[in-house]
Amino acid sequence: MGTLALMQVSQEELQKQILHTWEEARHSWEIPLHIGPIDISINKIIWFLFIGAAVTFLILFIGSRLLKDRPGAYQVIVEELYGFGRKQLAGQMSEEGQKFLPYTLSLFVFILVLNLIGLIPNSYPVTSNISFTLGLAIFTLIIYNFVGIRRNGLGTYLKSFVPPNMPAKPLMVPFMFFVEGLQQFVTQPLTLGMRLYANILAGHLIIFVFLGLILYFGVVSVVPLLTLPMAIVFYAFEIFVAVIQAYIFAILTQIYIELALYADEQH
Repeated sequence: MGTLALMQVSQEELQKQILHTWEEARHSWEIPLHIGPIDISINKIIWFLFIGAAVTFLILFIGSRLLKDRPGAYQVIVEELYGFGRKQLAGQMSEEGQKFLPYTLSLFVFILVLNLIGLIPNSYPVTSNISFTLGLAIFTLIIYNFVGIRRNGLGTYLKSFVPPNMPAKPLMVPFMFFVEGLQQFVTQPLTLGMRLYANILAGHLIIFVFLGLILYFGVVSVVPLLTLPMAIVFYAFEIFVAVIQAYIFAILTQIYIELALYADEQH
């Protein structure tokens, strides 16, 4: 009976951890707030979003204003992050494109901080929430299209959606305009947000599955000897994924901005 009860509890715990969604976190650490019928309550997701923003601000804004001739560990971290941004995010970009490094570097650090915070037990991986990642992607969409229109003009920017000297123009021009518009306004932001969301969520689910198997079969079985090392390995791998996914999101944002800046030269 004890083993059966343990299995039942383990199944419930496994289900609770695997279903790591917005709905589950909505009532955790919640401060109810309403503006009329609009619910703006602060929950666990928002708390860790605030923490991630505060840490990012501490690293980049305050760190850049506390520079010393003899740098300590804190200043070294800030300088290395800036050097990474100059080389890896804006190193191959034009002089005009490099003006957006403060945004893309801040985006990289912000996503990285949230990814790493999400690996702390009893925290919440904010970037495993599709609403948040798509929100970042849509913000990036607005920025690079605004930049492209401001630099090239609306007419030139829209004309860049269609390659020049196309055959059968009455048929192909509307078709290519539709395809390129779909890519610019739907495919790019959707894949940008989905990639970050899916990779972070999948990593946490794998770790939860391995730990859930320990709960399901019990610590007295041989299962922990196999699943616990695998959970530790995947946990370490998730640190690597946290860095890579933050970098991919930031570098793609930088590339999209660069392409928008010189849209008339790409066709």
